[in-house]
Amino acid sequence: MNYRIWIDGIVLAFQFLTTIPIRKEIKWDDERAKASVAAYPIIGLVIASLLACQWFVLNSYQIFSPLIAVCWLLTFSLLFSGGLHLDGWADFHDAVFSRRSREQKLEIMKDPRIGTFGVLAVLFLLGWRFVFLLEIIQMKHSLIIYAVFIIPFFVRMLLGWQLLLGEFARKQGMAVALKVAKGKEVRRIYYIWSIICFILILFFTPSLIWLFLAAFLFLFLWLKWVHYQIGGITGDTIGAGAEGGETFLWGILWFLLLLDMV
Repeated sequence: MNYRIWIDGIVLAFQFLTTIPIRKEIKWDDERAKASVAAYPIIGLVIASLLACQWFVLNSYQIFSPLIAVCWLLTFSLLFSGGLHLDGWADFHDAVFSRRSREQKLEIMKDPRIGTFGVLAVLFLLGWRFVFLLEIIQMKHSLIIYAVFIIPFFVRMLLGWQLLLGEFARKQGMAVALKVAKGKEVRRIYYIWSIICFILILFFTPSLIWLFLAAFLFLFLWLKWVHYQIGGITGDTIGAGAEGGETFLWGILWFLLLLDMV
């Protein structure tokens, strides 16, 4: 891939995963689809940097209470993504708790309306994330700012890994449109991302290596659960995995801090 395709892929990733108003029209083809998926961790680096800077300011000047700080960090994160993945989380859980057949669950996930189970799933997801963040911030641990950077990055990496490792539940849909990215080229890039991340954490913040391991544990369990429920991944389950993974990682960090393991 030449540099022009890489730039187009990064722009496509920003257009798809964020609410940043980039109006440029990009031609969609196999090479740009690959570049777009390969760029998902770059989106993670951007939001991670923005959140870490905001956390640094809020923590350094202590103008606002921890409650307001957590509310702002959650709000900014959701505004940045436009709530795209929350929609997937709601649709998937509407399907799961319907207790129907796999085929019927897939039909439920196509419905643009959100049901009671979806609403409850979103409330529990954000509610627990809010609690974990508030508890973590009140602990005032020196490593928290690193976690604020690492976790959003992991979440965007999980988006790509789900696509690369999962089997498709449908023959059509958003996830299938990115099927071309499942080749060795993009997978090699994700291996490089993961190895670099592992080395940097091991070198600078070795006690947070548990978060790295927890992210891949969640990935494994999530793919197994999704396959059990609907027979494979969809665009909704990929987004849902990102949202669920974020809350899971904040919960793991809270637990590690509680046990004084970091």
